[in-house]
Amino acid sequence: MNSIQDITIKANGKWYFGQAEMFRRNILNILASNINKDDKGQYYIKLGEDVNPITVEDVPFLASGIMENPDQTITLVFHDLQEMQLNKRIKLTLKKDVPYIDYKWPADTRLSRGVYWKLSEWFETEGQDIYINPPKAND
Repeated sequence: MNSIQDITIKANGKWYFGQAEMFRRNILNILASNINKDDKGQYYIKLGEDVNPITVEDVPFLASGIMENPDQTITLVFHDLQEMQLNKRIKLTLKKDVPYIDYKWPADTRLSRGVYWKLSEWFETEGQDIYINPPKAND
């Protein structure tokens, strides 16, 4: 098992190798698409036989953009260029007034301020819980 070390995802969603910001989003996309989480809650990237632990200051994913598609579906675009189709009702989690949604694991994706405000058009409350019920939801 080989390891390259020193990858950090900062709380602001930016990736770093050592002290250098990783800005090539096509590379970030490959790395982010291969993030895993062990049973102790530690994150790592697995590419083939190579496994590299990563430091995640907050959560591994940041939804930084939103696309309203011609068919009225909604797609979230992440800082690492992954995309998440919003095709069902999902729960919004607030931690100290910071909004999160589930992507691969519970509350693993922070919403940027702009994405949060745009999604607020589709908020529904149920008791103390807030849900996003986008147009064209399947459920």
